[in-house]
Order: sequence, then C-alpha cells, then structure tokens
Amino acid sequence: MTAPVPSSWLTGCIRCHLPAGAVPDPVSLRAALEGRLTDVRKARGKRHPLPSLVSVLVAGVAAALSGPLAVAQAAAGWDQEVLAAHGCRISPRTGLRVPPSASMLDRLPKLLDADEFEAALSASLAAMALDPAIPAAYAAHRAGGQREKEEKQKKRKRKPPAAESFREERQDGRFRPHPLHPWLDPAVTGDPGHVPARRAVAVDGKERKLAKAGGQKKVHLLAAVTHVPGLVIAQDKVAKSGKANEITHFKPLLAPLPLDGVLITSDAMQANRDNALFLRKAKEAHYLWPVLGNQPGLNAQLNALPWETTPVAAATSEISRGRIETRTIRVLPAPEDTGFEDARQALLIERYTTYKKKGQWHNRAEAVLYITSLAADETTPEDLLAHVRGHWRVEHAHWLRDVIWKEDKSLIRTGNGPQIWSALANLVITLFRIHGVTSFAKETRRCAQDPRRALQFLDLTGLSPG
Repeated sequence: MTAPVPSSWLTGCIRCHLPAGAVPDPVSLRAALEGRLTDVRKARGKRHPLPSLVSVLVAGVAAALSGPLAVAQAAAGWDQEVLAAHGCRISPRTGLRVPPSASMLDRLPKLLDADEFEAALSASLAAMALDPAIPAAYAAHRAGGQREKEEKQKKRKRKPPAAESFREERQDGRFRPHPLHPWLDPAVTGDPGHVPARRAVAVDGKERKLAKAGGQKKVHLLAAVTHVPGLVIAQDKVAKSGKANEITHFKPLLAPLPLDGVLITSDAMQANRDNALFLRKAKEAHYLWPVLGNQPGLNAQLNALPWETTPVAAATSEISRGRIETRTIRVLPAPEDTGFEDARQALLIERYTTYKKKGQWHNRAEAVLYITSLAADETTPEDLLAHVRGHWRVEHAHWLRDVIWKEDKSLIRTGNGPQIWSALANLVITLFRIHGVTSFAKETRRCAQDPRRALQFLDLTGLSPG
C-alpha cells in the first residue's frame, strides 16, 4: 500500500484557493490544465488526451527520469489502476489501458505551445503561491521546528561546534564570531532565518548548457520564484527570436502575475529605471536591487553616502555547514536624483565568511550596495537583510534542476523540448514544496519505486475542500 504523502504547513493556505464544491476530490492539476492547452493534433492522431500525456511526463519527472524514453519505459511497468489515474487510453483490441509510447512523449513538446503551457502553469499556481498568509504560516512553522531542534540538542548534549572557539566577547556586551569579523551589538543582531511578513519574488535566469549541442541555439530561461517557500510561479524563454537578453523579458515574465505589494528581487542586470517604473506604476510592486558596475553613475552616487558614520541597523551571525557567517546592513535615505521611480532607501550589505578548506581556515569579505522602493515606515532593516538573503531561493531552484534532474547534462535540445522539460521540473519542485518535501533526492527515489506516490503530488490529494 502506498504511504500517504504528508500534509505540510502550506496546505492550509493552498486549500483556501480551491473552490469548494466546484471540483472533485482530489483536486487534479490535469483539470486545471484542461481547456488551457491547445491540442494541434488531428482527430485521427488523438489516442491519449493531451492532459494525460502531460500527467505521465510529470510523474516521470517526479521520479527524476531524464527523458521521454526513460518515462515510457517506466510507464510500461505501471498497473492498470495507475494508468487509469493518468487518463491513459483503453486499447480497443485488448480492452486494457496502455501507456503512451516513447515516440509520442518525444513528440509532445512539439505539440505544445511553450508560452501557452507556461501561462497555464502560472495561472494555476501564482495566486496560491502569492497568498499573503504564506509568510506568517512559514514563520510559525519555522519557529516550531526551531523549538524541536533546540529540545533535541539539549537531550543529545553534543559538543559545541569547533568554530565557536573563535568567538570573542567584550565587557560592553558586544561580540564577534571571528577575529576578522566586525563587533556586533546584540541589540541589533537577530535570527538568520527571520521571515519577513511581506511577500517577495526572486527573478533570475539560467541556461541549459548542453541544449546548444549540435549547433543548436542556446536555451536561456528566466524564472520567478517566491522567497517563501520557493515556489516557481513563472518562466519565460529569453531570445525566442533575434537578439535579446534577460532585461527584455523581465516585463513579459511578471506582467501576468498578481504582484500588488510584492517585493521583487533580482540581480544587477535588471536594476534599471525602466523596470523600476514598470514595477511601481504598472504592477504596484516594490523592488530591491543590487547596484554594481553596470550602473556606474548610481554606484558612485550611493558609494559616496556617509556609510562610515552610519551604524549597523541589523545583523545576523551563524555557524552553519562548517562556515562562520556574519551579515550586516546599514540603511540611509536614497538620493533624490537617482532616476529610479520611488527610490526610498539605499542599503550597504556586508558579508563576512570564514570557512574551512583542506584543513585550513579561509576568510572572505564583500560589500554590496542596494536600492529599494520600500520606505522606512514600510519595512525594517531586519526584513531588508532577510529579503536580500531570500533571493537565494531562485538559485536553489536552479541548483535542484542541475543536481536532481541533471538539466545541464541533458541533450534535449530541439524545438520547445528544453523549455517544456524545465517547466515540468519547476512544476515538480513546486508540488514537492507544497507537500513539505525537504529531501528532493529521497522523494524522487520514492516516486520511482512507487508510481502511485507521484499521483498524490499531481492530484494535490487531501488539499481539496470539503
């Protein structure tokens, strides 16, 4: 018997977006895609319904299968109950359900309009993922987890980490975790895992490296991922035709999303006046961007502010994964002539990291300037420091696609194939996070061993109202 997929802290928020009585239980993602995808096949060529084919592919990706042949071979071993749940066709000759062939699954990306498919996924997930209640729910969940962790540590009576031997304290109460880190005031040093109440979305791009093998054009994808808890809500292919880069796809990516009051973070490439105007006027959203060498005038302008005399407004210090890390933030009003719409505050983020490599301790320090449209009465330095760190969520999604799904090594490279397979991986990442999965590698192995488990993710079992 298949072990049930546990519910998570997020299920309550998701349930609020499912219309009571309007859909059967369990709520099927296939039902959400029905009617949003155009089937270009001729009537004689329609054996399996289009949502059924997508369903089979999602189940294969949930098992970390690498391509259409692997998915078809796995589906050939599924029993009739699983095939029926995916909506696979009944053979008129045998009267039994039959899985789609490898050639059919290989042709599927050619039959799908990539933009239409991405829009269907965004329409199904974005409103749920941007629920204002999610940050508070995650903060409560994390607080409970921290308490349990502390209780376990008390019972274990483990030795303190070796890195704690570097810690120094002064008589005035200030401390530093390492002699090369700054002295910190305990009054402004907070929780490294602090969760801001404001919703935030990180935008960043990723290239599928081997998709350009054999002389094909490179495939570069721009994605939007929520900071909490890391749900992929949109993706767009960069340079569909002609010359283009991530900047030209920033607006089309975010235009369909409900971003009222949401904070958008990105890398320095997107930090320009046009995007700032779009977010503030068209989407009523906020921005938080690093200001680097691509904006030399603004960078010099912010660098000239009196940072030396500005005290640290918030800081974090932690020992994690064998590293000692200190982060500090200083905040000043933004200059009036930046040219960025509603620029309110300038930030200086300083990071100090001590790590051990080949038995030797090494130190690294960096300072980055940021600009944001959030005013002092709309946020706190602690929140801003957490938002800057929260941008890492999109990098983690890209890392998962490379490590778990071997995306950079994939030779899928023709037509819409690369974008469709990346979209399927994004969908599985989102479904796993909704159900509280913390070990993605372990969960993909479970889905490979038991195909019924993937159905529970695909159908959002147990989340529907009623």
